Formats: sequence, structure tokens, C-alpha cells
Amino acid sequence: MPHQEPERVVALTKKLIAVDSRSAVASRPVFDLMATELAGWELEYIDYVDANGTPKRNLVARCAGSRSRVAFAGHLDTVPDTGWTRKPFEAAIEGDLLYGLGASDMKGPIASFITAANSLPAASRPMLVLTSDEESGKQGVREVVARSTFLRENTPGCFVVAEPTALGVLRGHRVDVAFTVHARGIQAHSSTGKGRNANIALIPFLGDMRELHLHLREDHSLHDPQYDPPFADLNFVIDNYGAFPNTTVGLATCRIKFRYSKSFDPSYVIERVRASAAKHQLDLEVVPEAPPPELPPEHALVKSAEAILGTRARVAGLGTEASEYSKLAPCLVFGPGDIDHAHKPTEYVNLQQLTGSTELYRQLARNLLP
Repeated sequence: MPHQEPERVVALTKKLIAVDSRSAVASRPVFDLMATELAGWELEYIDYVDANGTPKRNLVARCAGSRSRVAFAGHLDTVPDTGWTRKPFEAAIEGDLLYGLGASDMKGPIASFITAANSLPAASRPMLVLTSDEESGKQGVREVVARSTFLRENTPGCFVVAEPTALGVLRGHRVDVAFTVHARGIQAHSSTGKGRNANIALIPFLGDMRELHLHLREDHSLHDPQYDPPFADLNFVIDNYGAFPNTTVGLATCRIKFRYSKSFDPSYVIERVRASAAKHQLDLEVVPEAPPPELPPEHALVKSAEAILGTRARVAGLGTEASEYSKLAPCLVFGPGDIDHAHKPTEYVNLQQLTGSTELYRQLARNLLP
């Protein structure tokens, strides 16, 4: 590892954390920072406006003369800073840990692979793909896959998607189907006895979802033992849009995330949710992700990564942009940090993992594909 490289990785991680790139805000500032780190690269911007009217940016970078068939990919948006008591945009080092919003998901991993890519000769530099909105629906990566001229002209042979895997390598993961169910009532002051409470209309549907939730967990014929947990997961939240108990609720929304692996046919769950919503006269929206990006254990790319990293590839329940990139090429998921520390008000990345991952990214760029 070059002598000053650990300091460069840590410094870039700190600079990235200092830029507010929560999914709800405009993303150009963090991409402006990335452009300064990629001086000399050819840059392609893929801009769009999200459903809330917020301008967003993606970036694909390539190095003239590179013969690499590898692409490193990652997202620059973060979850909200809910619950933080320390300053979320001010990185802090305490012992062997670097704290800050996005430290492990994904600013630390991205700082590491950017540092690795910049340290390589031009002919060995991988393509780089940086996106917005992974944490809020993955619109950014879908825009990139659909619109990138760089990816169309020189499609990589594989993608290494950076996520906090504690330096393990994932050969696949679950994806999800998002269900949004609306029950409609008539809003009124609850003391009048008038109106119609939308929650009452939603309750029978929730009963059906409880049965489905338990069935997925208890029927072992539906399980995939490669995964922990082995069952396909059905998780739901209820939204009354801030209504107080003195209000007869006019709108109740149930949002469901259904996660499943490659071995599971999601049509079984989709049809049960559709049937229940229709039976109880509720409005339903169904948004599936791309299919699960799961490579078999014997796949040549998996074996190559295992040899480089000295670890056994596995599968995991988290979702990543690999599901979308897999439309173009096979994917692996790898990075420093632990998913257990992401999306928390105490998010951190282990400094030894962070600085050690740079050499591993460099080896992946050089040796993953011949």
C-alpha cells in the first residue's frame, strides 16, 4: 500500500461525510466533490428530477486507454439523520472507528475504491459508476442503466458494487417488491360521530397480511437455507399522515416491503396481496425490483473473487444496486463496514477495514477479469 494512502482514504471519507447527500436533498454538491477527485477522467453526467421535483445527478467515469473490463459502482445518497445526537455531517474518529452519516453506507467504501482507482495506471483503471437515490427507490441506477452512453459503448464484464460487507464478498442477495395500499375514509372531528375512519377499512387487509407473514416464516418448504433468515420476509408499516386521535382518519396507507431470494417465486405473494386488496376494496400499487442478482457458487467470477480476497463468497438478505446492474453484467458486492452499523444514529466504519479495503479494490480491478 502506498505510504500515504490510508491518510488519503480517511481524508476523502471525511470530505464526503461533510456534504449533505441525504436522498431528500439535491445531489449535485456531492457529485461536484467527486468531479474534483476524478481530474483527468472522462466524466458522463446523467441528471434527472425525482418524483418530489428535486434535481439529482449520477456520474459514470472512464479513463482513456483503459483496458479494464471491471466497473466499481456505489451510491452517494444516505438515509436521513433521524436520531443522531452527534453531528451527522462532521466525521469524528474515536479509537479505531470513524463516525458520521454514510461512514459505512456508502461514503467510506466509495472513498476507498476511488483512491484505489486513482492509484492504478491508466490502462488498468476500472470504470466508475456513482448514483443518487439508492436509499429511496433506486431511481438513480435505473437512469444510469437506461441512459449511460459510456456503459452502452463499453459495457463492463462485471460490476463490483460497493456496500458494507465487512470485507466479505457477496455473490447474490434478495430483492424486494414494494406494495402500497391505500384505505380511504371521510375525515371529520372524532367527537361528532361523523366521517368514516380509513383505519377500520384497512384492518381486515392487515389481518390477511399477518396470516401471510406468519405463513412465510412457518412453512419450511418456502425457505431458502442459503440465507439468514431463511424465510422470505414481509414487513409493513402504517401511515396516518400525522392524524391525531381526535380526528376520524380520512386516509390510511400500508407500505409493505417483501424480500425474496432467487429460489422463491414472488408471484405467490403478489397474488395474495392483490386478492386481499381487491376483496377489501383498497387501492394497490405494486413496484417490483429487478430479479435477484445471485451467481452460483461455481461461477468463474465468484471463484476469482474468492482467490483474490481469500474469503468464501456468500449471499445476504440486504438489497443493493446489483439487481439493476445485473441487467448488463454479472455482479459481486464488496466493501468495508458492517451492515449492522448502517442506518443507525451511531453509524461508523472500522478504520482498519476502511484503509485495508483499498488494496483489495486494487487487486479486484487488476485481477478479477483477465
